[in-house]
Amino acid sequence: MASRRNRDDRPTMIHCEYCGEDYASTYKHCPFCDEMPLEDEDYDGDEDSVRRPRGGKRLVTNTRGGGYGRGPSPLRLIGIIISLAVIIAAIIIVISVIIPLVTKGNSANDPGTVESVMPTDSAQPSADPDPTESVEPVETIPADQTATDFSLSLTEFSLSNRYPDPVTLKVTFSPEGSTGTITWSSSDPDIVSVDETGKVSPGSKTGNATITATMPGGVTHTCLVHNSVTTGGSNGSTTTSGGSTTTTTTLSLNRTDFTLSKTYPSFQMKVSGTSSTPVWSIGNTAVATVSSNGTVTYVGKGQTTLTCSVDGQTLTCTVRCT
Repeated sequence: MASRRNRDDRPTMIHCEYCGEDYASTYKHCPFCDEMPLEDEDYDGDEDSVRRPRGGKRLVTNTRGGGYGRGPSPLRLIGIIISLAVIIAAIIIVISVIIPLVTKGNSANDPGTVESVMPTDSAQPSADPDPTESVEPVETIPADQTATDFSLSLTEFSLSNRYPDPVTLKVTFSPEGSTGTITWSSSDPDIVSVDETGKVSPGSKTGNATITATMPGGVTHTCLVHNSVTTGGSNGSTTTSGGSTTTTTTLSLNRTDFTLSKTYPSFQMKVSGTSSTPVWSIGNTAVATVSSNGTVTYVGKGQTTLTCSVDGQTLTCTVRCT
């Protein structure tokens, strides 16, 4: 059993003359007031002024010696609570408002972010196609085709009994030096027909028909043909008398109807059945002109009549300019 501490070893109690409290002699200063000077109203600046004890009141704060101190006041507690509430509210606002906005903006600027879009009715895949429906074939442009357009040598001409020979339409591709493939067709092969080279021939009946030239890629051009060739036509008449046959040759022009254009601006007229020199004239020189050798030249759009006088006869031809 531990021996009791000797009474002489116990510290002596000292009475503080400033605050009136008793404290152990082990302290160099009063732990309750730290031996603070007199109150302000009792101190006049003189070191020898009489000090008045504070009647045992303990200071609000004590930084030395383990003294007692008062807790915070109610107003200070309320201020602390309000400050904490404001801080918490600010944190909630940042989390619920600002962060989603920043995240959304980054998502919009990030090319790797893909927004899911619900398909609308118009975006829904169509049902399986009906096998009975006709599907237009897709035209394939040949690999060796370099042309983007073309033109025809004639856009309109005539075939007649006087000049029934076939006419070949020539094709000029553009740009210059390019190549392409042309497909030919006639709106009425019974009036005029056309072969794969563009040669137009009279058919079995008269009338007008359109020749269409088509290049892969959807480029088309047309030519209007007037056909007046009839079966059994003749350039003269034959008579038989007394067992002898006499053939009378009539005068004729190589064309009775033809068309000129800026692409095909001239045509050479000729007279058959005579060796005489014909005299040429034209009705409207604002449409076309004719030279002394029978060359008809395009002037402007319209229609006029070409006249040839030879051996006392008059021959005419219709000239169209487009």
